[in-house]
Amino acid sequence: MPVLLTPPVLHMPTHEAEAVVLRQYSLSDSDLIIIMITREYGKIRATAPGAKKPKSRLGACLEPLTRIRLEYSSREGRDLVQIRQAELVHSYLGNNRSLEKMCVFSYFAEIVNEIVQDNQANYTLYRLLLAALDSGEQMTRFLPLVRYFEIWCLRLSGLFPNYAYCSNCGKCVKDEGFFAWLEAGQSRCWECAQGRGLRIGKEAAGALEAIAKLSPGQFGSKPLGKEAAQELERLSQRLLEMHLEKRFKSYRIMTEALQEM
Repeated sequence: MPVLLTPPVLHMPTHEAEAVVLRQYSLSDSDLIIIMITREYGKIRATAPGAKKPKSRLGACLEPLTRIRLEYSSREGRDLVQIRQAELVHSYLGNNRSLEKMCVFSYFAEIVNEIVQDNQANYTLYRLLLAALDSGEQMTRFLPLVRYFEIWCLRLSGLFPNYAYCSNCGKCVKDEGFFAWLEAGQSRCWECAQGRGLRIGKEAAGALEAIAKLSPGQFGSKPLGKEAAQELERLSQRLLEMHLEKRFKSYRIMTEALQEM
């Protein structure tokens, strides 16, 4: 049943949306600020009056990494919308919760929170997040899925260069590996690179091709060698840090959790 949070607000247009909750913050003793990516409107920031009260039935709907349907009202000139009603569709951390899964999913939420712009629809990235969360629920080994998600977030944001061909001689390098020149957004074959750049070996280059063609569940179920995984990790992390100019707080925690598996 939908949870009614506040009575209708006059003179404020209302919207309906499907969303995944990315983060929540305390606004007061009883209220929360919720950050969500919606299917229809991109990332929105909302107040949830009374959501922290002990008798509120809304709290479970607004936990991070829950998929919800909601109705909210907005007022021109205000950054925060106001949630009026919410209905839980699915909790991705539900009953089958583990430390590793919680850390991985929290990392996904932080990437999306940083990449998606406020109030700008980004349906492809919303679909990617849902697909990664759905696939991750069934997994016990997460590193291939993490690499998949990072690379696709970069691709969909226009931040992942085309590394298929050497930018100097034009040779196809996607099958044999290459050196990534990150600042230039270019790749170099072994001969042209002369050892400079970030090395992406044959297996890692093949994994990039597979990421472009497979679903997250399909790629996540395939074995990924340690060296290839490390090369893809260095590539994606360097690109994310270069373009977003920050390091993700959840990344270190996730890495430590996965190392203990």
